[in-house]
Amino acid sequence: MTQPRPLELGLEGNDLIITWSDGRRSRYAPQRLRAVCPCAGCNEARRHAVPPVPLDSPLPDIPQTVAFRTVEPVGNYAYKIGFSDGHDTGIYTLDKLYQWGEPA
Repeated sequence: MTQPRPLELGLEGNDLIITWSDGRRSRYAPQRLRAVCPCAGCNEARRHAVPPVPLDSPLPDIPQTVAFRTVEPVGNYAYKIGFSDGHDTGIYTLDKLYQWGEPA
Protein backbone atom coordinates (compact mmCIF):
# COMPACT_ATOMS: atom_id res chain seq x y z
CA MET A 1 0.00 0.00 0.00
CA THR A 2 1.24 3.48 -0.87
CA GLN A 3 1.85 5.88 1.99
CA PRO A 4 -0.87 8.57 2.07
CA ARG A 5 0.35 12.06 1.14
CA PRO A 6 -0.51 15.29 2.94
CA LEU A 7 -3.07 17.33 1.00
CA GLU A 8 -3.57 20.24 3.39
CA LEU A 9 -1.89 21.63 6.50
CA GLY A 10 -3.44 24.13 8.88
CA LEU A 11 -3.76 25.21 12.48
CA GLU A 12 -6.75 24.71 14.75
CA GLY A 13 -6.02 26.58 17.94
CA ASN A 14 -2.44 25.60 18.79
CA ASP A 15 -2.58 22.23 17.02
CA LEU A 16 -1.32 21.34 13.56
CA ILE A 17 -3.92 19.59 11.40
CA ILE A 18 -2.92 17.48 8.40
CA THR A 19 -5.48 16.20 5.92
CA TRP A 20 -4.11 13.09 4.19
CA SER A 21 -4.84 11.73 0.71
CA ASP A 22 -6.76 8.79 2.20
CA GLY A 23 -9.24 11.21 3.84
CA ARG A 24 -7.79 10.97 7.33
CA ARG A 25 -7.45 14.20 9.34
CA SER A 26 -4.73 14.12 11.99
CA ARG A 27 -4.12 16.46 14.93
CA TYR A 28 -0.69 17.18 16.42
CA ALA A 29 -0.12 19.08 19.66
CA PRO A 30 3.07 21.18 19.56
CA GLN A 31 4.25 19.79 22.91
CA ARG A 32 3.98 16.22 21.60
CA LEU A 33 5.92 16.83 18.37
CA ARG A 34 8.56 18.88 20.21
CA ALA A 35 8.97 16.05 22.76
CA VAL A 36 9.51 13.40 20.07
CA CYS A 37 11.88 15.51 17.96
CA PRO A 38 14.13 13.11 16.03
CA CYS A 39 17.09 15.47 15.55
CA ALA A 40 20.64 14.57 16.58
CA GLY A 41 20.64 17.10 19.43
CA CYS A 42 17.47 15.70 20.98
CA ASN A 43 18.71 12.13 20.55
CA GLU A 44 21.93 13.15 22.31
CA ALA A 45 19.87 14.64 25.15
CA ARG A 46 18.00 11.34 25.45
CA ARG A 47 21.30 9.41 25.65
CA HIS A 48 22.66 11.67 28.41
CA ALA A 49 19.48 11.93 30.49
CA VAL A 50 19.64 10.44 33.97
CA PRO A 51 18.35 7.83 33.70
CA PRO A 52 18.83 7.56 29.90
CA VAL A 53 15.69 7.89 27.81
CA PRO A 54 15.18 5.42 24.91
CA LEU A 55 15.70 7.12 21.54
CA ASP A 56 12.08 6.52 20.52
CA SER A 57 10.69 8.03 23.76
CA PRO A 58 9.49 11.61 24.31
CA LEU A 59 11.85 14.06 25.97
CA PRO A 60 10.72 15.19 29.41
CA ASP A 61 10.42 18.84 30.43
CA ILE A 62 8.98 20.32 27.23
CA PRO A 63 7.12 23.50 28.25
CA GLN A 64 3.34 23.33 27.88
CA THR A 65 3.52 26.79 26.27
CA VAL A 66 5.60 25.67 23.27
CA ALA A 67 3.93 26.50 19.95
CA PHE A 68 4.51 25.88 16.25
CA ARG A 69 6.40 28.65 14.42
CA THR A 70 7.21 27.09 11.04
CA VAL A 71 6.37 23.97 9.06
CA GLU A 72 8.46 23.63 5.90
CA PRO A 73 8.50 20.73 3.42
CA VAL A 74 11.73 18.76 3.06
CA GLY A 75 11.63 17.20 -0.39
CA ASN A 76 8.54 15.04 -0.69
CA TYR A 77 9.21 12.91 2.40
CA ALA A 78 9.19 15.14 5.51
CA TYR A 79 8.57 18.47 7.22
CA LYS A 80 11.06 20.59 9.14
CA ILE A 81 9.18 22.02 12.12
CA GLY A 82 10.23 25.09 14.11
CA PHE A 83 8.95 25.78 17.62
CA SER A 84 8.54 28.85 19.81
CA ASP A 85 11.38 27.68 22.10
CA GLY A 86 13.78 28.26 19.19
CA HIS A 87 14.21 24.60 18.32
CA ASP A 88 14.02 24.04 14.56
CA THR A 89 16.30 21.16 13.59
CA GLY A 90 13.83 18.28 13.66
CA ILE A 91 12.95 16.59 10.37
CA TYR A 92 9.63 14.75 10.79
CA THR A 93 9.06 12.11 8.11
CA LEU A 94 5.60 11.73 6.62
CA ASP A 95 5.37 8.10 7.73
CA LYS A 96 6.08 9.07 11.36
CA LEU A 97 3.62 11.96 11.22
CA TYR A 98 0.97 9.64 9.82
CA GLN A 99 1.62 7.15 12.66
CA TRP A 100 1.68 9.77 15.42
CA GLY A 101 -1.45 11.71 14.43
CA GLU A 102 -4.49 11.78 16.70
CA PRO A 103 -7.91 11.87 15.02
CA ALA A 104 -8.95 15.45 14.26
